[in-house]
Order: sequence, then C-alpha cells, then structure tokens
Amino acid sequence: MHSSLRRLVAAIGLLVVAATPAAALVGGSAARTGDRVARATVFITALTPSGRNRAQVGNCTGVLIDPQLVLTAGHCLSDLGGPSLVVAQFFDRYNRVSHTIQVASGAIHPDYAGRASADDPKPELLGADLAVLKLAEPAPRDRKPIALARQPLEAAKARSVLFGAGLRVASDEGSGGQLRVARVSAEVVTAGPTAVALGAAAGAICRGDSGGPVVSSGGLWGVIIAIVRRKNLCNSTVFMAVLDPDSRSFRVMLARARRG
Repeated sequence: MHSSLRRLVAAIGLLVVAATPAAALVGGSAARTGDRVARATVFITALTPSGRNRAQVGNCTGVLIDPQLVLTAGHCLSDLGGPSLVVAQFFDRYNRVSHTIQVASGAIHPDYAGRASADDPKPELLGADLAVLKLAEPAPRDRKPIALARQPLEAAKARSVLFGAGLRVASDEGSGGQLRVARVSAEVVTAGPTAVALGAAAGAICRGDSGGPVVSSGGLWGVIIAIVRRKNLCNSTVFMAVLDPDSRSFRVMLARARRG
C-alpha cells in the first residue's frame, strides 16, 4: 500500500467524523471585507421535522460555483432525515448572514458511498463526499461564482486557505453563522477522480464547516469533508475532497443539479 494511503487509513482508524452536517473554525480569523471567495461562500441551514412542533437543524458551509449552484459536502445532503427546508445564506461585509435563498434541489456525487468509519474507511471513495445544490433563484448580482481550479492537484500544493461558518466556540451551539478563514497546509494522499488531501489548519475545524471551500492561487481546488478526532468535537487535522471537474462523475453531478 502506498505510504500516503497508509497514513490516510491510519488517520481514519483514529476516527473520521464527516463533520456532522458539519465542522467549524474555532480560531482562524474573520474573512476580509470584499474578499471574492468570502462573498461567494454561503451558510447552509437545513430544517428537518422530527416530531410535533420540533425540527432538527443542520448546518454546513458551501461556495457558489455558478449563479445558481452551490458546491458543498455530500454528507450535508445525504444526512437529511426526510423532507427538509434548506436555505443558503450569504454574508454581509461584517461576515454575518444576510441574504437568504431557498435551495430548490440538489445532487450528490455518483460515487459517494456514505460516511467512512474505522471499520469501513473507503479511502478510495472518501473524496466523492461532494454535492451540488441548486438555488431557487440566482444569487445576488454582486456575488460572483468562484472558478474551479484547472489543475486541482497542482493548486493543492500551493499556499491555501479554507473558509467555514460553523461554531467559533466548540461548547457554544449558538456561535456559528459567522464566516471565518484559516490557512491550511495540505498533502494529497490518494489519487484519481475522488482524490483526498489531508491537512493541518491554523484553527480547529468543528461543527458547521463541512463543505467549506479550500482555495489557493490556482483556484478552488477542494472542499472540507471531515476531521480526525479522538474525543474533542473539533480538530485542526482535516480531510479535503480534491475536486476533479473533468471527471465523468463530477460532470454527471453538475448536470443533475442543473436539471433539478
């Protein structure tokens, strides 16, 4: 087994938490006013009825890749327990949620095989933890989609940052919903159209950051999909799906999302 793949499987053995509709930046710093990626990043909220006058709330992060399409993590969509109301919220110049658009539909990567676990790590398919959401209407005109990296494997080698809007304080469920950014050093540890990068972020990933974009000078190359942990709810060791927009499966996902 390739040494990088062995490290990946070993990390999964510690416990992969596909950041429950979920993982957030504890630490990091506020996104800069006017940053193009920040303005294209959204906070995704899903409300799923769970009983009389009750609902489960799940949060993820996503990024605009088309005026009406948002890229996020696959488990953010697959974890919904039934019919749900899902909305995408953009951030104002203070990095607080503002404009809200309902999500009309979504499509999961065809190769997504569910959450990884210590018993069934699925390292070769972990990078398929992707989904695209179709908004009920186009994003505001001042929010421009972020271009996917033309050479994502090369882009992953450059200095990168990730964005997330999950919990800022691990113990405070009400601390999410404010966009933050952190540097991340990444190493691609599996190859192919569902490649995965393992990295260390300058801030702890926690609940709410799943689906957050990872970018470098080469463009948008990845999405936050999971963290490695033992007991803590948050960790700076993070798994990122490496995008492969030229692969058949990625193109199928996009086509299905566009059709709604």
